[in-house]
Amino acid sequence: MPKLPLRDLKRVIEEQQALLGGVVENVFQCEPRLFVLRIDPGKRTLVCDLTAGRARVVLTEEPPPTPPSPPVLATILRTALRGGRIAAISLPAEDRVVYVDIEGARGGRSAAAAPTPRTRYRLVLELFPRFPNLLLLDGDGRVERTLDGEAARRRGNPVGATYSLPPAPSLPPEEELVHATPEGDFPVNHQIDRLFRERARPEAPDTGKAIARLRRMREAVARDLREVEDPERLREQGRTLLAGFDRLRKGMTKFEGVEIDARLEPHENVDRIFERARKAERAPPALLRRLGEIDGMIERAEAGELPAAAALQGRRAGREAPRLPYRTFRSAEGRRILVGKGGGDNDQTTLKVAGPHDIFLHVRGSPGAHVIVPLDRGEEIGEQTLLDAATLALHYSRSRRADRAEVTWTPRRNVSKPKGAKPGLVAVTHERVLLLRREPDRLARLLMTAGAGE
Repeated sequence: MPKLPLRDLKRVIEEQQALLGGVVENVFQCEPRLFVLRIDPGKRTLVCDLTAGRARVVLTEEPPPTPPSPPVLATILRTALRGGRIAAISLPAEDRVVYVDIEGARGGRSAAAAPTPRTRYRLVLELFPRFPNLLLLDGDGRVERTLDGEAARRRGNPVGATYSLPPAPSLPPEEELVHATPEGDFPVNHQIDRLFRERARPEAPDTGKAIARLRRMREAVARDLREVEDPERLREQGRTLLAGFDRLRKGMTKFEGVEIDARLEPHENVDRIFERARKAERAPPALLRRLGEIDGMIERAEAGELPAAAALQGRRAGREAPRLPYRTFRSAEGRRILVGKGGGDNDQTTLKVAGPHDIFLHVRGSPGAHVIVPLDRGEEIGEQTLLDAATLALHYSRSRRADRAEVTWTPRRNVSKPKGAKPGLVAVTHERVLLLRREPDRLARLLMTAGAGE
């Protein structure tokens, strides 16, 4: 996708002078970085696309679909600009920065509130190929809102600052996208808009190549299915490690016939075995479903119906899920149990994630994980859930080799962070103490539930 040449942008803005005096009827945010202003008279649609690589501000003949409810920034823009008249659309410098001045807006008057004075706003559209941005300025030129706060700060225009233009670049010669002026209203705007939309559409895959790719995908999934490990055998290996846990040592490569990683701590080897068992147990149904999906796509492709480009991405990973500060398990009674991953993650889990009525557990007198059992107000913790949570607290502590341990537990509201305390260190009041005996079978069952409910 080419960037919008400055010469074409000047022609676009020149045509948009016909919008001056028009009223902003509404503002929409159709995509995370795509905004639309509906302008009357003429029911014109001004598209402000701040997507990297395709940034532009053009009048369109094909308005994009609008969402049923506006996101936060769209609501702010709508409140500020709706009802205002377009006073100016300009290029203040030899750069891809566009000013859209709107005056006479009510600034958010509602039917129930007293009328507010009419005011003036300026939309700044920074149409750079990389990190384009939208900024809303008040009547004094101060930045009220931004689409990309980090980009605004890097350019010296954070919220609250008086807006200043970025340094003008030295632009190399650029080839125009529109060489001749076509007929009709706003011809350059519409031609630029059509060009960008056409080039943004994904190309249809070639039939033969698509089928070949689908067959390769099918073989890869079938191979994964053939290579799935036996979950029961892995569980038995995990039980073997837990039964002899007090004899496990870092540096071992094998323990009672079970191959382990010499680089890992004993509890990490145990966790890894049970993680493999969980994946082996869950994999076959998912892989069989995927095989069915691919077979259906192959059948439709052979009949001439090409699959969508997204379907041909195979097993490419999607956007990574946000990192959680805790591991999640399920008790025998079906309760979620959260286990902090250590240090600052413990603080985050206990002080930010947990509610005041949740139960907090920790091995007494030993560094280790904070464990949280979510509860509703007035709800009591079940005996088996308490034992399960205490078992996890012991396993993820430095006392994990002990046969017995004292585990502190109390509602989360009785836990606080002393000022200046190290990460993971908290103060506990009104605590109860559970004398716990280590149960390898209970721990094995719990480790098989890791990841439940995340």
